[in-house]
Amino acid sequence: MSYVRSRPVWLGIGLIITNGLFFGLTNPNRVPSIFLMVGFALILMTLYWLVYNLQKMTAFYIPWLSRQKYLTVSIVVCLGMLLALQSIGQLTTRDTLLVPLATLVIYAYTSYGRKSTLAANK
Repeated sequence: MSYVRSRPVWLGIGLIITNGLFFGLTNPNRVPSIFLMVGFALILMTLYWLVYNLQKMTAFYIPWLSRQKYLTVSIVVCLGMLLALQSIGQLTTRDTLLVPLATLVIYAYTSYGRKSTLAANK
């Protein structure tokens, strides 16, 4: 019962209501392009919230996931890039393979750099 009163639940409910109102009341064919960017940012925030909470729930069973700070950001950046490419009609099969691969390489590089910096400071 206390989980219902927690901040993540209310943030999720707020995101769902905001998404419903924004996408239910706007017509993408008639709004200025700034509203399309706001909608894209809203989708990215919702994706971040979903992936972050999924990572938190999975970390209960896989403990090392709780220490992966940049994993959520990497996944959302990858999904956001694929969504952006798809929305402008430029998503190809090659992009579907290369964007996650490039995101994985960047995530590994940033994670490795973070670990070596922490080890050097000790």
